Amino acid sequence: MLLEIENLVVRYGSIEALHGVSFTVDEGEVVTLIGANGAGKTTTLLSICRLPPPEAPRVAEGDIRFAGRSILAVEPHDVVRALKMALVPEGRRIFGNLTVEENLELATYARRGDPGVVKDLERVFQLFPRLRERRRQRSESLSGGEQQMLAVGRALMTGCRVLLLDEPSMGLAPVLKYEMFRALKRLNQEGVTILLVEQNAALALKFAHRGYVLDTGRIVAEGPTDHLLSNEEVKRAYLGG
Repeated sequence: MLLEIENLVVRYGSIEALHGVSFTVDEGEVVTLIGANGAGKTTTLLSICRLPPPEAPRVAEGDIRFAGRSILAVEPHDVVRALKMALVPEGRRIFGNLTVEENLELATYARRGDPGVVKDLERVFQLFPRLRERRRQRSESLSGGEQQMLAVGRALMTGCRVLLLDEPSMGLAPVLKYEMFRALKRLNQEGVTILLVEQNAALALKFAHRGYVLDTGRIVAEGPTDHLLSNEEVKRAYLGG
């Protein structure tokens, strides 16, 4: 098993956001976490990435293991550099005063001298041709969909093999939304493992191999996505059925 979250309890100060969450992600899988706002989806991703305080949560109990090894003591930069996991955060958080190319170059800070950087840049431009066209354009002038492409591309430029995505379809027009998920599918076919947080439950469940439903900090349903799509409670709560 590549990534294992076991009985994870996470607190923001005195507020408990996760109440013993457990799930797994195997190498090469696409796994999705779905749930309402405030369910604990973003908190889960931040905990895996080991982001620092004060904004980030504090793991109170449980464990997070990568390839069988606990990573609770791993520094955030080593999550990216050594474990090859990268987060595409909600809201994109690109550097608007920098060009597309400069944003992508920033993500390679730990890869100096790595000949794979050039190959990965070309890979990003093949996945998202609009970024090639706008490579010298300030990123604040991009459309929302193009900024989301840039956020994914920036993560890929770290050399990651595991991609954690927080609401990648948020605010995107339908055409760009499906273009984004086609690119993510291609990445998965190339061997990238994906953990996806997505409020568009129907889209997420059609894209992923397996899913977990989070409700107020607890896993309340799990299984292959075709089973979740046919689950009456999941349909009523998240799929409008």
